[in-house]
Amino acid sequence: MRSLSEAVSAHTGNGGSAGDTDRLPIDLEEHDQSDPLDLSSEDQSFLDELAADEGLLNVTYTREGKPRVSTSSYIGVAALPSGRRLNVTPKQTVSRLLTLLQYALDVSSTTVDKETSFSGAETFIDAFGALFTAKLRQLLTRDIRRDYTRIESIETAVRGRLDVQRQLQRPTPVPTDFAVEYDTLTANTTANQAILAATQILTRLVEGDTLAAVLSRQATQLRQTVEPNHVTSAEIEAIETTRLNAYYADLLELSRLVLQRRFFEDLTAGAVASFGLFINMNTVYEAVVERAVRAGAAQINLDWTVEGQGSLGDLIDGPHAVGMQPDAVVLDEEGCVIAVADAKWKTGGDSSGDVYQLTSYMLAEGVPGLLVYPQQDETERESVIQGEHVLRSVYLPTAADVSSATEYIEKMEGEAATQLRSIISDS
Repeated sequence: MRSLSEAVSAHTGNGGSAGDTDRLPIDLEEHDQSDPLDLSSEDQSFLDELAADEGLLNVTYTREGKPRVSTSSYIGVAALPSGRRLNVTPKQTVSRLLTLLQYALDVSSTTVDKETSFSGAETFIDAFGALFTAKLRQLLTRDIRRDYTRIESIETAVRGRLDVQRQLQRPTPVPTDFAVEYDTLTANTTANQAILAATQILTRLVEGDTLAAVLSRQATQLRQTVEPNHVTSAEIEAIETTRLNAYYADLLELSRLVLQRRFFEDLTAGAVASFGLFINMNTVYEAVVERAVRAGAAQINLDWTVEGQGSLGDLIDGPHAVGMQPDAVVLDEEGCVIAVADAKWKTGGDSSGDVYQLTSYMLAEGVPGLLVYPQQDETERESVIQGEHVLRSVYLPTAADVSSATEYIEKMEGEAATQLRSIISDS
C-alpha cells in the first residue's frame, strides 16, 4: 500500500492579528467556484500563495477586484490571516469521509470496528482529527513506549562514562562536577514528542468543540510523561518501526502528515496564523480502489495477489515505449496477470482518455479490465476488446447509506469482488 504523504500539501503564511474570526467560513466542494469575496489584502495575498502551489486551487479577480476561488481535486482547510476559513469538502460521492480516509491510509481495522462520536465528521480537518484521536486513544490505552536515550550532562558524581574531552574543557582547575554520558530509560523519544506536537497542533485546528476537548485531554495525558519538543518530519521518517513498536506505525504516519514541511510553525498564542492543509482525492481514491480490489480478489481466491501501480508489459518496442502502471493489477497463483483496474475520481461518465488508457493496459496483457468510479447516478457500461476481453465501467459504493464503518467497507470490497469475478469469467 502506498503512503499518502505525496498527496498532502501543506502551506503556511505569516500570522496576522486575530480579527473577524466569527465570520462565516467559505465552504466549497471539489471542482467548485465561490462567489466574489470581500477579503482583506492579507487574505487575498495568502490565497494567491496557495494558488501558486500547483493544483491546490485557483484565484481569479472580477473587474471590481474581488477574488473568486476555484477548487480542484484537493480537499482540505485553509485558515486566512483574518481568521476566516476556507473548507473544501468532497463531492456528494462520499457518505463517510472519516472511514474513506482511514481506509485509504490503511490504518488497522480496530479503529474501523470501534465507532466514535466523530464518525459523521464532514470537514477534512475534523475527519483527520477524529482518525488521529482514535489511534492515539489506542496508544494511551496500551501505554507509552519508553526507550534508552543517550544523555550528556554535568553531574556531581561520575555516572555512566566520563567524557574526557569535555571534562578537560571544564573552567576550574579542580572541578567538583563531571561531564558524563549515560543511557537512561525515558518517554522523551522522538516518536513520543512528535505525537505530542501533532496532538497540540490538531487541538487548535479542529472545528468541533467536543473533538478539540478530547485532543486537549490526550495532550495533557501525554505531557505527564513526555516533554514538548520541536520535531521535524525528517526526524519522524528516521524512526525505525520494529516488532516492538509496530503499534506506533499508524499514529506516526498521521503525525508526520501534520508536521511535514513545518507548516504550523507560526501558530502562536494570541495570533491567528494562516495555514493550509490539503489532500489530493485522486490519490486517496487510488489507494481505496487498490485496497478494495485486493480484498475482493482474496474473496475469490486466497492465492491471488494484487499489485498497486503494478508494471505491465510494453505494447510498443522502441523509443516510443511508455511505462504502464494501472492502479491495481490482479495476478493468479502462478503470478500471471488476469485483470487490471484503474481508479477514476470523477463524475459524469467515461472520457475517451479513460477508455484509451485502460484499453492499452488490457491489450498489453490480454486481460479484462475495470474503470472504477465513485458512486453516482450512472449505469454500468460494458464493451469488448478484440472480441474477447471485457472492459467495464463500474461504481464503487462510496456514498452508501450504512450505519457503520465496517458495513461501508464491506460494501466496497464486496462490489470489487463481484465485478472481478464477473469480468474474469466473461472473458
